[in-house]
Amino acid sequence: MADERYGVMGVGLSFVVGCLVGGIWGLLAAPQSGVRTRRRIADFADDVRERAADATDQATETIHDVVERGRNFVKA
Repeated sequence: MADERYGVMGVGLSFVVGCLVGGIWGLLAAPQSGVRTRRRIADFADDVRERAADATDQATETIHDVVERGRNFVKA
């Protein structure tokens, strides 16, 4: 079971990294001015940062909920 979970996490991480690399490569290879390309990269980085923060917040909430359920289970 643990091997399966880590396999899924590895595939997910590989997908995210691939998307990031592909997105950045697409921006760099696009025939645009340097200023516009840098602005698009900065906007893309801000979007990724916001999504990562949201995912971290959701994971933190889930972990806290699981810990609280475990404490309640142990107390009962």
